Amino acid sequence: MKTDKIRRVAHGQVWFSHPEPILDLCQLQCSATRSAYQAIHKHSLKGNDVKKYVKNNYMEALNQRYIADACSMALGVNQDNSIFGGKKAWKLMNNGVISKEEWKNRRNYSLYSRGDRTKNGNPNIRIEDNILKVNIPTERGKWVEGKLHIPKKFDINLECYDVRLKYVADGNFKVMVTWEEGKPIVVTNKNGAIGIDINPDGVAIVEVNEHGNLLHHHYEKSARLTYGNNYQRLQDVREIANRVIKYGLNTGKQIVIEDLKFTQTKKYKKFNRMSHNFIYRKLSEAIERKAYLSGVKLIKVNPAFTSILGLLKYKDMYSLNRHTSAALVIARRGVGIKEKQTFSVKEKTNKTDNKEKSDKDKLNLEGRGLSIDLTRKAWSWMQEGFLLQKSATLTGSCLVPEMAYNTSIGEVPVGKSVGTTDHYGNYEKLIRSKKGDLQSKECKIFQVL
Repeated sequence: MKTDKIRRVAHGQVWFSHPEPILDLCQLQCSATRSAYQAIHKHSLKGNDVKKYVKNNYMEALNQRYIADACSMALGVNQDNSIFGGKKAWKLMNNGVISKEEWKNRRNYSLYSRGDRTKNGNPNIRIEDNILKVNIPTERGKWVEGKLHIPKKFDINLECYDVRLKYVADGNFKVMVTWEEGKPIVVTNKNGAIGIDINPDGVAIVEVNEHGNLLHHHYEKSARLTYGNNYQRLQDVREIANRVIKYGLNTGKQIVIEDLKFTQTKKYKKFNRMSHNFIYRKLSEAIERKAYLSGVKLIKVNPAFTSILGLLKYKDMYSLNRHTSAALVIARRGVGIKEKQTFSVKEKTNKTDNKEKSDKDKLNLEGRGLSIDLTRKAWSWMQEGFLLQKSATLTGSCLVPEMAYNTSIGEVPVGKSVGTTDHYGNYEKLIRSKKGDLQSKECKIFQVL
């Protein structure tokens, strides 16, 4: 179900001069959570029956709201055999690394309270400027105050917010505040797009206009993405994502990225290398998340053949590297433009014992001085989904004459037509002038749709 709200999270710290009542309250709610878990997984209770089961033992020490929050946390644990406090801490205790008392503290010293718009934002834990107040149910009307610190960059919606406390030491608690806010207005435009090609050492950024013509390109590179530690790489991922979205906001254009499905079952060599390098996933997720929060429109396109088309068509034309040329193809797909073939296709036959190989031989694509080999199946997919010309019969020694490459009329947006009369007139005249050469080469001509 789609919603027009987004969930925000703020992390901070709070210090209580007398944390003992808070720690007792943490232990009680954590115990109530484990009791609710037993009611669900051991006694197969559901709904209000779970709350009634917990109230029998905890109603005197906790109010109904704390108990309801404990039951909601228990509902989030789906495993039948779960270790509260973490499996890692349990192993550390069994190996003698930490004491049993420390393990109990890890699983008991947390407190959670859900927000409620009808209860001044949160009924049990309230934020008032730089003060955090916690309600103590055992002493009616008593609130324990602590000094709160949350970075100023967070603008918390105090109408309704959830609060979670986690004890650290010496009266200090980690605090996490979550709330909902309206989704930013998406930047709409019809002036082109910005194509993004993600790589292990950075991202290639290409800006095009509505006709798919190149306006600007640059590469956001960071060596730490490849050689840095985990924290350094994550930091650079955030910085690169921020720069990409900032560029989209400044130009007022939509961001176009490849629709890489990391969960697909069918794998290939290049995909395996990408999926095992977390940078691809982290960068794409960071850019998508930042675009969503900033109100920049982001679309995903089919990633097939972007590198091949960019290499054969635009690398030498604009003096781009292979990543930036692929980003140009991605940007053009974002504005709805397919590529017009400007390279020749020849059968690649290797003779063995004076016998040609079967039809499974690869085809050789050549364009602007560069060439690449493709299987017949891949060539068929490229023709059908990403090129604008008619299908070719794979016979003869040359499938596309050299003159077809030299008389290219450029790219045509999807759904638009070209001046066929003049183009075909010039094309036929050229064919007649080169009739002898065509017959000698036994070539077949591609016609532009």
